[in-house]
Amino acid sequence: MKFLGSAAVERRHPARWPNAEKRVRVLLVHNFYQVPGGEDSVVSEELSMLRKNGVEVELFSVSNDEIRGLSATISAALQVIYNPRARYRLLKQLAEFLPDIVHVHNFFPLLSPSIFDACLQARVPCVLTLHNFRILSPAALLHPDEMARPRGLQESCWWTVRKRVYRNSMAGTLAVAAMIEFHKRAGTWTRKVNRFVALTPWAKRMFAEAGLPDEHIVVKPNCVARAPTFGNTRRYGGLFVGHLCEQKGVGTLLRAWQEIDYPLRIIGDGPLAELAERNQNNNVLYLGRLPRQAARREMLTAKFLVMPSTGWEMFPMTIIEAFASHLPVICSDLPSLSELIEPGINGLTFAQGDADALAAQVRWALSNPSALDELSSRAYAIYEKRYTPEANFDQLVRIYQSVSRDQRHGAAYFPEQSICA
Repeated sequence: MKFLGSAAVERRHPARWPNAEKRVRVLLVHNFYQVPGGEDSVVSEELSMLRKNGVEVELFSVSNDEIRGLSATISAALQVIYNPRARYRLLKQLAEFLPDIVHVHNFFPLLSPSIFDACLQARVPCVLTLHNFRILSPAALLHPDEMARPRGLQESCWWTVRKRVYRNSMAGTLAVAAMIEFHKRAGTWTRKVNRFVALTPWAKRMFAEAGLPDEHIVVKPNCVARAPTFGNTRRYGGLFVGHLCEQKGVGTLLRAWQEIDYPLRIIGDGPLAELAERNQNNNVLYLGRLPRQAARREMLTAKFLVMPSTGWEMFPMTIIEAFASHLPVICSDLPSLSELIEPGINGLTFAQGDADALAAQVRWALSNPSALDELSSRAYAIYEKRYTPEANFDQLVRIYQSVSRDQRHGAAYFPEQSICA
C-alpha cells in the first residue's frame, strides 16, 4: 500500500488561533462505540464547542457498528495492533484538510495506534485525551486485580489474558494485550504524542507514575452543555445511569436496594442487564438503554444519582451531567472519584463494594432533605465554575497553543525512524 509522505502536507499553513480575523484548524479523531458512552458524548460536546467558538474543525471517525459478523470481528482483531489502512486514510484527510492540530479521543479498536504514525509522517502535532487506561491495560476501567499490581510502560500486562479482563474473553484480551505490549516497545506513547490530556490531577499522577512523560501531560476535565429545560418537575427517586457491568457496581446497587423503601430507576445496557431486569420490584424500575436526551430528562426528575463503581473510572460524564441537572451524587470512595465528589459538598461517598454502607448513605439523604437540597445547589455551582463549555474552551485552546509553541520551537517533531514500518 502506498502512503502519502510528509511532502503531501508541506503547504500546511502556520498555526492560527481563534480571534476576530483568524481561525485554527483542528481535526478530531474518534472511534465510536456500538453502545454510545461517555467518550462519544465528549467528542460531540467538544465538536460543538469548537464550532460555536469559530474554530475550523472536522471529525475523522469510524464506528464499531462496522464490526458485524464473524469475518468483520476477525478482521478487527487482526488490525487492532496496527491498521495500515486507517493510517493511509488519516494521511489523506490530513492532506485535504490541512489541520494545525490533530486531537485524538479514541483509536480502539478499528483505527489502532497507527494513526499516530500518520500524524508524525505528515508533521502535524497531535493531542491524545486519556479517557481510560487502555494504553496500559486491556480493560478500559482497571480490573480489581490490577489495583494491587504494578502497571506501567515497563510492566507486562500479559497476565490479564488468563483473567479475561476484556469482555470476559481470552482471545479478545490477548489481542488487546498484544496491541499494548507492541506500542510500549515501539515508543508510541513516549515519542509520538505531543500532549496527553488527563481528566483529573489523580489521573495525571497515575499516568506519570506509569511512565508517560510528565511534562507532556496536562489536566483538563470534560464538559457538558447546560441541562435542557422541560418545565417544572417534581424530583423524586434515586437514579443509576451507566453500563451494566460488574465494574460499575450493579450488584452492590441491587443488594443495597433490597433494604431501601424508595424508588430507584436504572438506565443502561450491558452484560448485567438481565440481572437488573430480574431484580425489578415495587421500588426498582429498569428502563433499559435510553437516548442521551431522555436520560438527561430523567436526571431532572430524580433526587440524587447513585454511582457504586468498583473499577477505577477516569471521569464519568454521568457525574457532570448530574451536576448540570442540580443532582448530587452518592458514589463509592474510589480514589479516581475523590477529586470529583466531595463528601458533604456535592455528594456523599461510601466504602466501595459495601451494599450496607450505600444503603446507610441513601437513608441518611432521605432523612435529611434540607441537607440534600444544599448538596444539589452546590453541585450545580461546581458545574458552573468548572464544567461548562465556556470554561472548557479556554482550557482546550491553551493546550493547543502550548503544542503550537513547541512546534514553532522545533520540539513537536520526532525522528523519522520512530515511524512504524
